[in-house]
Amino acid sequence: MNLKYRIAIILGLILASFWTLFPRTVVERVKRNGEFVYDTVRRVPLKRGLDLQGGMYLALEVDESKGLVPDKSKAIDNALKVVRNRIDEFGVSEPVVQKAGSDRIIVELPGIDDPLRAQDVVQKSAFLEFQITDKTQAFEKALPRLDALLKDAKVTVAATGTVAKKDTANAALQSLFTADSSKKPDTTKSDSANAVAANLGGPGAFSKLIQQGGMPGEYYVAQSDVGLVTQYLAMPQVAAALPPAKVLRWSSDTLSLGNRVYRPLYVLDAKPIITGEYLTDAKPNTSPTEGNLVQFTMNNEGARRFRTETSRHIKDFMAIVLDQHVMGRPPVIQSAIGANGQITMGGRDLQAAQDLALVLRAGSLPVPLKVADVRVIGASLGQDSIHKATTAGIIAIALVVVVMLGYYRFSGALAVAALALYILYTMAALAGFQAVLTLPGLAGFVLSIGIAVDANVLIFERIREELAHGKTVRTAIDEGFRHAMSAIVDSNVSTALTAAVLYQYGTGPVRGFAVTLLAGIAASMITSIFVVRTFYMIWLNRSRDAQTSLSI
Repeated sequence: MNLKYRIAIILGLILASFWTLFPRTVVERVKRNGEFVYDTVRRVPLKRGLDLQGGMYLALEVDESKGLVPDKSKAIDNALKVVRNRIDEFGVSEPVVQKAGSDRIIVELPGIDDPLRAQDVVQKSAFLEFQITDKTQAFEKALPRLDALLKDAKVTVAATGTVAKKDTANAALQSLFTADSSKKPDTTKSDSANAVAANLGGPGAFSKLIQQGGMPGEYYVAQSDVGLVTQYLAMPQVAAALPPAKVLRWSSDTLSLGNRVYRPLYVLDAKPIITGEYLTDAKPNTSPTEGNLVQFTMNNEGARRFRTETSRHIKDFMAIVLDQHVMGRPPVIQSAIGANGQITMGGRDLQAAQDLALVLRAGSLPVPLKVADVRVIGASLGQDSIHKATTAGIIAIALVVVVMLGYYRFSGALAVAALALYILYTMAALAGFQAVLTLPGLAGFVLSIGIAVDANVLIFERIREELAHGKTVRTAIDEGFRHAMSAIVDSNVSTALTAAVLYQYGTGPVRGFAVTLLAGIAASMITSIFVVRTFYMIWLNRSRDAQTSLSI
């Protein structure tokens, strides 16, 4: 190839590399609140991974406390899609969401500044149901039977407030005081113990804790008694005595009546009129009258079913239940509802509405998940990793430069000049493929520096052999590059295949190492063969001594 074309190609690659590595503001199509919009985005060419800039690490497992899951591996596969959709909607740059083993999901969120919010979004089941409130007063009719069951329970409350089990008392009553006292901010331990003692085994033990609400199926429970009522409802004999085909669901909100705080308890038809499986979109919004809310849209089949079911319940109250908690106060159905509806947030902020819309769009989890491990990596740890990796890189480059200059002299200087371009080309390649720079990736980069000059070592040694056989300098250089080519290609191809396997079957840090190694191999092929050969050609055309001697 003509020398001018070679120089033009090298200069073109340098300019393209600088352009790729230069941070700039661009207009991109981004997804926000479920819609794609065009917005200006600050483009950072080389994004840092979790281990370099800090962030959050989550390990999620199937929560079997709510029931056994027969095929955990398949359940994790299904949940993985939902979690990945939620993280994509969450807007984290370069997240990692992957399956680990057969029963765990690993989530890495670099640079996140609100770990608690992220954990809530990932873990929330988001199972949406629409259920009609009970209008048959079935719960009120069952109250005498519930009171009788609790009156027969033989329990003793010690002075310290602990509950001891006797005879037929259920084991769940042992933790009544502990659960109740933790939910009573306005009472002391002794008051809580007295309240438990008064309710256990006394007349009207259950009915005295609740009062009728303002709509059918609505009851109010003092916030200080919520724990006690929950424990009562968890008793097997109480659960068996509840009205059939009905379910009890706590409200997600509280209300103030007088100087006391209450939490509504709703009695609902067990069979929902429709679930959130037909939901196709959800958007947060703010109403001047209802505050923050989430507007949702259903598909055609969902709209048809919703319209049919709501037309049968005109003037009834419909509860919107998310993860077994009633969202807001159930509205009355004035007319048949089609594809569109809304969920009021009950005074919660717009961020809560945005998160709810996010998880509804991403879909509900097929199985409940629990956080098995959570780690928040601080930015200071990332900076320390960057500092150590930079130090290792500088030492590696310095040693390579010393060896090449000391052993190959002038020819070594050409290889060092090409090495500078190698570093530039490698970083540009990583930026061009939008790779995330991790600590293992930096290790791969440092390793590839040695690989970059390995080809030059083969070439230089071959040139020495040709010169020893009496060849001219120009001929020795040509023969050196030609005969060393097969060995260079073989070694780089074998390394590239290994890196490709690591990328295909590796996860997380292993893939980061493989990407950096592959980019380094490609750049080294260009610099060690094409660039160094061009430098030799420039020297041969410009130097008078080039025809007689070569420092190598």
